[in-house]
Amino acid sequence: MNVRGRAGVVMAAAAAVVTLLAGCSDSADTPDVPTIAPQTPIAAPAVAAGVPAGQVVPMPEAGAALAYCPSTEQLAVLSSDRRSVEFRQTSALSTPTRSVGLSDKASGFGTFANGVLQVLIPNALLTVDSATGDVARTDLPGTPLSAVLTSQGQTLVGNDLGQIAVIDAEGRVQRTISGLVRVDALAEHDGQVVALDRAQSSVTQVDVADGDLGVALRSGDGATNLTVDHYGRFLSTDTKGGEFLGFSGDPLVNKFRYPVAFGPYAVGYDDTHNLAWVATTGDNRVTAYELASGTPVQTRQFTTVGQADSMVVDPDKGTVYLLSARGEGLQAISPDQQ
Repeated sequence: MNVRGRAGVVMAAAAAVVTLLAGCSDSADTPDVPTIAPQTPIAAPAVAAGVPAGQVVPMPEAGAALAYCPSTEQLAVLSSDRRSVEFRQTSALSTPTRSVGLSDKASGFGTFANGVLQVLIPNALLTVDSATGDVARTDLPGTPLSAVLTSQGQTLVGNDLGQIAVIDAEGRVQRTISGLVRVDALAEHDGQVVALDRAQSSVTQVDVADGDLGVALRSGDGATNLTVDHYGRFLSTDTKGGEFLGFSGDPLVNKFRYPVAFGPYAVGYDDTHNLAWVATTGDNRVTAYELASGTPVQTRQFTTVGQADSMVVDPDKGTVYLLSARGEGLQAISPDQQ
C-alpha cells in the first residue's frame, strides 16, 4: 500500500517514508490512494474468574471508551451503549461521582484535562465538565474519531473524512486541514502533531500553523492506536501485523518496529517510571516495555480483563487502567501490584 506523496520514497528502518502532498486548509477532498479496511481489535478468549491482576471493579454497562484526567485524578468511562459518561475518582473506583447523558452515541473520547472531557459524537465535539455536568457543543462535519488538546491550547479534532479541525480556546473553528483518508488518532508533543490513519496504516506529521500535512510513514500493516511520551516519541500499535512501533524527530523517523504477538491494540506510557504499556487482546495481557536502549525490552506482564480494548496510564503514579469492552469490568494495576 502506498501513501499519497509529492516527493520520492525513502526507506528508513523498513518503513516507507513519503512526503505528503500539502493537504490544505479548507478542501474536503480525500486522497485517491490504496486503502485497507480499518483494523479492529482481535477477539479475546475467556478469562477465568479471579485471574486478572490488580483490582477489578464490576461495570457491566460500561466498555466503549476510557479517559484519565491527571489534575483531578478521575477516570471517565463511556457506557456500552455510548449514550452516557460516568466519572469516578481513582481513590474510590467503586463509586461513581457523576453520570452525564449524551445527545447522541459517542464514537470515543479526546483529552480529559482540568476536569473537562472531550467527547466525540456525530457532527460535533462535546466538552463535559465533570464537576457540574455542563455540556458545551462545537458543530463539526463528519463523524469525529479523535481529538487532542495541544500544549498551545488548541483542540484538534480528526474525522472519518480525513480532515482535522483546528479549534481555538473559545470553541471557534480556525481552519480545517485535509488530505488523509481518516484521522483515527492524534498525538501532540511540544507543538509537534502526528495523526494516525487506519485506512492507510500510516502516521503523518501535521503542521497546524500552516495547515499542511508533512512527512508520512508506514505504520505496519494495520495500525490502530497512537500515544506520545514526554521525550517526544510517538508510539503506535500495528494490530494486524503484530508490531509495536516508535517514531520520533522532525521530520518524523521510524526508530523501531518490535514484534508483539496476539494483536497489540491499546497503548499508553508511564512518564514517571518510563515504561510503555501495550495491551494484547488475543491473549488478554498487558505488557510493559523499557525503551532506553532504543529497542523495546519487556520488563513485566499481567493478565487483563477480557477484551481490554481501552487503556490509560496515570503518567505521575504509573497505575495502569484497563476497561473491558464486553462488560467484564474496570481494572487498575498500581505500581505496588506490578
